[in-house]
Amino acid sequence: MNFVLLTFLFGPPAADPIPPVELEPVEAPASVEASAPADDSDAAPVEASSSGESVAAPVAKVSETRTETSGESESDPRWADLDAPSEGEQPAHTPKAMRGLRLGKDSLVLGGYIQPGFVYVVDTDFNQDDQDGFDFANARLTGRGRVPIYRDELYLGFNFNFDVNRGNFGVRDVYGTLAWRKDLIALDVGQLKTPFSLALLQSESKLQFAYSPGIRRIAFGRDQGIRLRSEGTVGRVYLAGAAMLANGEGGFRQRRNLDGKFLYTARFEIGPLGEVPLSEPDLDDSKFAFVIAANVGHAPALGKGLGIADVGAKETRVGGDIRMRFRGASLRAEYLHGFRGENGDPMGEGAAFQRYAVNAQAGYVLPIPIEIPRFELVFRYQLLDVNTRLDGFTDPDLVDPVVDNARTQLIEPGLVVYLAGHAAKLMVSYQLRDLLEGGPDGGRALDNNGNPLIGDTVFAFFQFAWL
Repeated sequence: MNFVLLTFLFGPPAADPIPPVELEPVEAPASVEASAPADDSDAAPVEASSSGESVAAPVAKVSETRTETSGESESDPRWADLDAPSEGEQPAHTPKAMRGLRLGKDSLVLGGYIQPGFVYVVDTDFNQDDQDGFDFANARLTGRGRVPIYRDELYLGFNFNFDVNRGNFGVRDVYGTLAWRKDLIALDVGQLKTPFSLALLQSESKLQFAYSPGIRRIAFGRDQGIRLRSEGTVGRVYLAGAAMLANGEGGFRQRRNLDGKFLYTARFEIGPLGEVPLSEPDLDDSKFAFVIAANVGHAPALGKGLGIADVGAKETRVGGDIRMRFRGASLRAEYLHGFRGENGDPMGEGAAFQRYAVNAQAGYVLPIPIEIPRFELVFRYQLLDVNTRLDGFTDPDLVDPVVDNARTQLIEPGLVVYLAGHAAKLMVSYQLRDLLEGGPDGGRALDNNGNPLIGDTVFAFFQFAWL
């Protein structure tokens, strides 16, 4: 069996306004000689957190036209596995050796990507064992297949995404699909991303930074279950939605539903001026468009994703986000909030509390009149508190501080150099981290000399992709 490395494919954005039409599924354009792969089966998200996972993002195509310079296929199924090879035409500038190849058209497409790099952490008195060195943000093997079973209206498909970053085949996404009219209505069954949180659904192969934002810790991640989704356009208005019933045990971390209770999640998106791809940068010099979304999730009994104390507690999480593009500029912002109920002793660790996270980021592709490389200035702001009741420092039962429980602020400017779209790029950023509680009078946590506890970090990571 021949395995072929696939490339990200990017397609030209539609130049003309989309004529009004009746509700219709997002159609993928006829394939050309070198077609490409689809994006995000939770490309191995490299989160600074221990719970992060990601899966396909819900975004649909608004038109069948696409741009030949960005490498982003406008026909990628947005709710499908975004890290798997996608449909569409290959960008003209993508090197031949990195272009995707299909076996039997859509019947089998294989791909993958690696993100090697270097991390430098400023040492502090509090954390003197900060380690500098080479690392992998992600190393993925991805694939998908699609076989029509009734004309071109009904088809069967599958997606898989394996994380080989830690030396073994960690399962991220493995699921089958039954879809009608190019995902106008589709049913996915297996292990996949829950339809909750833009940051979760975003493919990690199309980021502006080396690591996914920490807001993914508040998302529900991947799980085993069944997901119903739909996407299409009414006139030029883009609409997409999905709902999922899952075990709530965190996917392959626990193969069975131990308590007989299920996780419920749902998401809805609307783009008044058309669809906005999930890929973070605007490499297509797009016309102005934006998409707003809302999601909700309820777990009658949590797993241990955010700690042993959560196991068995019920929690409801809500959130909203917006993403926008215009002439090389991109902007996205998201807010998630969780309400965790009591779990055992209401006066101890079992007491009810809340958690929340904010992520806002922007980028601008510099209009320099050269094809290679392309430069993008990026900036990201994050605010995260996974437990509003505890600050990680003042709990009398603590022997050592639990930094993860402290309200944390991260400011991160950076630069991305695109050599061949997302197929080959360099991501460099400087991250300033502050613990906003745990210090004197409940303020900023500092060491005995009044310096920040956690060292600032510099990230420099390459990406080489065959999607």
